[in-house]
Amino acid sequence: MMLYTLLLQKRQVCLFILCILTSLAVTAQTRITGKVTGSDDQLPVIGASVLVKGTNSGTVTDVNGNFSITAKQGDVLVISYLGYVAKELAVSSQTNYSISLAPASTALNEIVVTGYTSERKKDITGSVSVVNVEDMKSIPAGSPEQMLQGRASGLNVTTSGEPGGGSNIRIRGITSLGNVDPLVMIDGVQGSLRNINANDISSIQVLKDAGAAAVYGVRGANGVIVVTTKRGAGKAKITYDGYTGTQVPLQGNVFNLLNTQGMADLTWLALRNSGQVAANGNPTHPQYGNGVNPVIPDYILIGGTSGVTGQPTQAQIDQYNVDYGKGGIYQIVPANKQGTDWFHQIFDTAPINSHTVTAAGGADKSNYLFSLGYFDQQGTLVNTYLKRYSLRANTTFNIKDNIRVGENAYIFYRDARGTPAGNQGEGNPISMAYRQQPIIPVFDIMGNYAGTRAQGLGNAQNPFANVDRVDGNQYNIWDIQGNIFAEVDFLKHFMARTSFGGTLDNQYGFNFGFRTYENAENNASNSFNETAQYNRQWTWTNTLSYNQQFGKHSVKVLGGLEAIELRGRGLNGGALGLFTDNPNFRTLSNGSGGFTNSSYVYQEALSSQFGKADYAFDDKYLLSVTVRRDGSSRFGPNSRYGVFPAFSA
Repeated sequence: MMLYTLLLQKRQVCLFILCILTSLAVTAQTRITGKVTGSDDQLPVIGASVLVKGTNSGTVTDVNGNFSITAKQGDVLVISYLGYVAKELAVSSQTNYSISLAPASTALNEIVVTGYTSERKKDITGSVSVVNVEDMKSIPAGSPEQMLQGRASGLNVTTSGEPGGGSNIRIRGITSLGNVDPLVMIDGVQGSLRNINANDISSIQVLKDAGAAAVYGVRGANGVIVVTTKRGAGKAKITYDGYTGTQVPLQGNVFNLLNTQGMADLTWLALRNSGQVAANGNPTHPQYGNGVNPVIPDYILIGGTSGVTGQPTQAQIDQYNVDYGKGGIYQIVPANKQGTDWFHQIFDTAPINSHTVTAAGGADKSNYLFSLGYFDQQGTLVNTYLKRYSLRANTTFNIKDNIRVGENAYIFYRDARGTPAGNQGEGNPISMAYRQQPIIPVFDIMGNYAGTRAQGLGNAQNPFANVDRVDGNQYNIWDIQGNIFAEVDFLKHFMARTSFGGTLDNQYGFNFGFRTYENAENNASNSFNETAQYNRQWTWTNTLSYNQQFGKHSVKVLGGLEAIELRGRGLNGGALGLFTDNPNFRTLSNGSGGFTNSSYVYQEALSSQFGKADYAFDDKYLLSVTVRRDGSSRFGPNSRYGVFPAFSA
């Protein structure tokens, strides 16, 4: 009986343990992965929210629409994104999901500018993304190009990071040979997003496929970004939009670099492993000596002499005097035994400011909008900045109920200084910040720049010297862009429109190159370069549109003619060996040799005819046909014209 009782108790304990294990298995967390796409264009939805319902656990999709989250069976995932209907998904034993979000009905009824016309998004057969401008403006940046990053599916923006720097914009990757930049249309005129005041923008549409962009012909081969600026409406009002802030560079050991002793030990190890040792079996180095272990010197000397300990003698100072006619530059360098933090020598906290004042209003007969903008961004990289002053004037006047005239004008002045050698080039200061040896300080014993003129320390340049020496270099742009237009409605269903506009800009810049006496590969002579150019482009567009509704049938027809001309000139000059580094004498005529000069001129024209027809039945079945014929002056008479059709349903 006692044996039976023991067996029964043992069985109950086993059952209890089994229940606990089963419970743990049921509540075990599992890594759930998936991809979110839009049902309208089948493209990844970037930045969609994925949340475990009833908890604070969540994540967002990456640039490919993928996500990863921890959940258990029975949990419900809530997937949402602005402009799409939120979706709930119950987690089962499956660990990977493909999720398709349907556009919200309000988004489908949104009016979209798709090129020469506007229409409801639900009536578009091509692939079009609408950018939320207010969300885009939440990013503090000097260019709408940079703000567009991650704002539309299929749109990839790679920025240089410097204030006012250019960006590489790609719509659905690289789709053609040669120039792969998308066409940017601002109020019907070809332009650039780089210097537009984001506070003036009303809407941005991205036309991503042939069905949507074909009306622009060959220029739309890489996709089209259509920008519409704001217009006045309602009672007169004055508004202010602005911010001020601080940009903070990364902290700590950003590049995970060794300190001076660590670099010396690694050098010693590399020399031993490669057999570069003296007769006694020890490595020999111009700065670290020839002992069993490397010795960090007190001072670094140029030439083949080893580093020295203690204060250099006057004889050594005289020996290592490098004189390029500047009164003596003594390259005796106090070794930085702790290691120089080169990253934070060239990066520092920097302010950013944006201010826009807008006056706008409108009534039955007219509307107007005037804005004045100022943007000032100091780069976290020392001596880089962007300052832009802008003025916009948009007006419309109703001469009669069916006749309208108006204009869009934008003027800006830009003063900017970028990264020396470009922040993605081989010789830029950022790459030098992780190439330069930590033993080298910023300055030598006489307050001149220190560098790799000492043997055994590589051939990198002093990154602080690189950014400090650009102070005084300038590049300025004066630009005006816009158009004037007239519209006439007639015979109830027809509208004729003519628009003439373009851009006119002047650019001027200069830069001075110093003697880089401190570098292993140094410039023995200073230099001066000066450049100037102007560019002009005009576009004349004439369209006739027809819009009619027959019961459940809807027909839209557009035909147009367009002429475009571009021309410009530029020149550049350079000289070496200016007799002084004084900024007041930086002219080409003060050079003593190495004179260079170049110039260029270009002129081209495009003549086009285009047509577009859209048919819809019962708001369900859509058909669109587009054809454009472009003639370019770049080609000979026998191959000047091309026809670009598109069909979608």
